[in-house]
Amino acid sequence: MKLEARTKRAAVFLTIVMCCTLLGACSKTDTTTDKPNLEPAKNGSMTIKYVGNSCFYLTFPDGTTILTDPYPAKLEAFFGPAPDMEVDAYTVSHYHEDHTPDMKQLKGKPTTIVPAMMKEPLKVGDVEVTGFPSKHVSTLGENEIFVFRYGDLKIVHMGETDKIESPEALEAVKDADVVLTYTGEYGPQTLDNGDIFQYLYDLNVKVLIPQHFSNHPEAIFYGEPTIDQILKEVPQGIETIKLDELVVTKDMKKQFVALSQMNAK
Repeated sequence: MKLEARTKRAAVFLTIVMCCTLLGACSKTDTTTDKPNLEPAKNGSMTIKYVGNSCFYLTFPDGTTILTDPYPAKLEAFFGPAPDMEVDAYTVSHYHEDHTPDMKQLKGKPTTIVPAMMKEPLKVGDVEVTGFPSKHVSTLGENEIFVFRYGDLKIVHMGETDKIESPEALEAVKDADVVLTYTGEYGPQTLDNGDIFQYLYDLNVKVLIPQHFSNHPEAIFYGEPTIDQILKEVPQGIETIKLDELVVTKDMKKQFVALSQMNAK
C-alpha cells in the first residue's frame, strides 16, 4: 500500500473522539466465547498480561486493575478478541479507533482516563497515574505517555509514540521497571525499533515489552511488523524471553519480554 493511501486511511482515525465512544457510535460484538483468564495477582504481586495492539491488563498488589488503550470488537481480525473484562479504570493515549473501546464494551463502571484529565496525577486505588503529552508517530496528532506508580514500582505505557519530547517525561521514564513500548514503525518519520529499544535501555529501563504491532501475520495492520520481525531488532546482549504474563519485581534484570496474548488461539 502506498504511503499516501495509508496516511489518508490513518487520518480517519483522528475523527474518532471519545464522544463517539460515549454515544455508542460503535456496536459491541459479543465475545463471550473468548473471555480472558482473569486470575488474581499472585500473592499480591503486580502482573502484566497482553490483550492485543496497545492493550495490556495490569493488576497491582492492592487488587487494582487497569487496561491500557482497549480496542473495539470490529478490529478483532487484526488484534484478536477485544477486551470485555471488568476493570477499575482504562487509559486512552489518543483518540484513534484502535485505542478506544466501544460503548459499554467493558463490564462494570470503569473510570476512563484520557489526556485531558492529566493536568495533575490521579489515583486509582493505590496506583498513581501521571500523563505526559507527546506527539503521535508520523505527525498524526497528539499522544499521552502514561506512568503508573505503585510503591517503588514504575510502569510506563508509551501509547503510539516513539519519542520522549519533554524533560518532565524523560525524567519520569528513566529507571522504569517496565516500559510498554511502541513498535509499529509506521510512517516516514518513525524511528527504527532497534533505535527505540537502545534509547530506552540507555535510560536504565529494566524490561521492555512491545506493543502496537501486527498480531496476526495473515492480517497485517498498516504494514506493521510481526513479533518475529520485532525480536530481530532487539539490541545484541539483551536477553529475550516469551511469557504468558510478567510478574513485576524490583530485582528483575534487563530483558526484552514478548508476552503471549491472553486470548490467542
